[in-house]
Amino acid sequence: MPIIKREDFGTERAPEWCKVEGGINAMGCSTRTEGSVEVHFHDAEEFWFVLAGKARVMTEGDEHMVEPGDVVCTHMGDEHAILQIVEAPYTQVWIECNLRGQRRPGHLHR
Repeated sequence: MPIIKREDFGTERAPEWCKVEGGINAMGCSTRTEGSVEVHFHDAEEFWFVLAGKARVMTEGDEHMVEPGDVVCTHMGDEHAILQIVEAPYTQVWIECNLRGQRRPGHLHR
């Protein structure tokens, strides 16, 4: 199993079978015990891998309850948010894929 550095995804340094087209713009791990994350969107696809806790989230205009093992998949330009931490601590790993469209980094708001 190879270990691939963030900057190597989408390059010839990554094995063909595990490339992420265009690379990864940002990634991280966050743990929250309360609060929310504002409604926002990205110029990239984003994936949240839920590791612990439960949260009420919104994506594509629909609300969902997520728990360990769930993956929240967000299309470029679709608004999404963490509305409420239901069971703390809530931990997720998130990956924001390569920037496309206007290629603006970070949380964007309408």
